[in-house]
Amino acid sequence: MTTATEPRSPAAGIEPRELAIGLVAGAIVVAIWTAFLLVSRAGVLGALLPTDIAGLRMSVAVLVAAPIAWRYGLAGLRLHQAAVLVATAGLGFPLLAYWGFAYAPAAHASIMMTSTLPLWTALLARLLLGEPLRGRRLLSLGLIVAGIAALAAGVDEAPEGSWRGDLLFAAASFSWAIFTIAARAWKVPPLAAAGVVGTGSGLVYLPVWSLFLTKGIAATPWPELLFQGIYHGLLAFLVAFVAYTRCVAALGAGPTTMLTALVPGLGALLAVPILGEPLSAWAVLGLLFVTAGMLATVSGLRRVGP
Repeated sequence: MTTATEPRSPAAGIEPRELAIGLVAGAIVVAIWTAFLLVSRAGVLGALLPTDIAGLRMSVAVLVAAPIAWRYGLAGLRLHQAAVLVATAGLGFPLLAYWGFAYAPAAHASIMMTSTLPLWTALLARLLLGEPLRGRRLLSLGLIVAGIAALAAGVDEAPEGSWRGDLLFAAASFSWAIFTIAARAWKVPPLAAAGVVGTGSGLVYLPVWSLFLTKGIAATPWPELLFQGIYHGLLAFLVAFVAYTRCVAALGAGPTTMLTALVPGLGALLAVPILGEPLSAWAVLGLLFVTAGMLATVSGLRRVGP
């Protein structure tokens, strides 16, 4: 049995049931995270501020997370461990990501946020958990790096000031990578983690947003407010959160984040008809590299048993 001090490598044996659950959970995460790029960018192009989208997200998230928190409590976490999960997955990731969308297009988020997640996670796993970087895993990371480079080469000349968004996207990715490693090392059950993060982030952020921050919700039609709240607070938070954490538990942190390498290419492709962002031959080449990296990871997950 794998423990926090004996991390599972991508080549380690995985029970057939856990392998299937991990891959299905990963597919759910890919679908929701791809939509996240488009929905978030579209949201900040209107009257909503990045802080508004965060407020809508946490308003819904705290409602769905409160019963879970009541049921599981801290699930054995110490206060400082719960604070790390809240600060990274509950506050750091969404706030940094939404502010990034205010400066840079979705194509930049595909490159600088989602694609860097496997790199940050691999680095932290190597430094903190001692997970090796060799063989198929190293090949996968190399292919993903090549895909990032090709996607970057395919993006048209960056809009003025978009470098701010790029830095925010990279910081958001790093924040989620910390959560990924912490959730695995502390063996946090997915639902319990959702309860802690959703409730904790809501209790911290919503009073600040309500009392002190400028808002654009008054100029936004209620159907859009409802859509943004439900998508970000229910799907992007709870459903994707539980699926992601379950995928980490089944496959390990490295393979999970490499599965999400599909998101940049899909986001870039869908941004063409939905957001009007151009897609060049370089971006298509990047999608091929990233997909190859993902397939190299999945094919390295050896089944155990019949």
